[in-house]
Amino acid sequence: MQDTTKDHSRVSPQGKAMGKNAARLAALGLQRLQAAGLADVQAPMLRAEMCKTCACQPNTVPNGCLQTQLDFLKSAAEGLPFRCHAPNDGRICAGWTRARAELVANPLPPEAMELIDKWDYSPPDEEQAA
Repeated sequence: MQDTTKDHSRVSPQGKAMGKNAARLAALGLQRLQAAGLADVQAPMLRAEMCKTCACQPNTVPNGCLQTQLDFLKSAAEGLPFRCHAPNDGRICAGWTRARAELVANPLPPEAMELIDKWDYSPPDEEQAA
């Protein structure tokens, strides 16, 4: 199976714009967690650091993939865990944890949430290939 984190055909201008926002949300959330003394909390289900191909990591395929960014924003805004895919170990994404901290403190406006509610999560890549 192809490693979708290296599939540059998935990168789009819209995905890059959303990815820039995801990186900003993660940075703001990290500052918020640090200020609260929560940035170094260890838990087996959470990743401590963003992986190299995190949806919040600038200049990565997931950071520029519109589909990934829509799934990421929906999960962060709604509080549904976004699981790391690299490695696919079931732990919750560190970028998501940071972005979620910011979105809890500063929720998106109702108009944005209405749009997010309309987005259905993408099927796993394995299902798309079938």
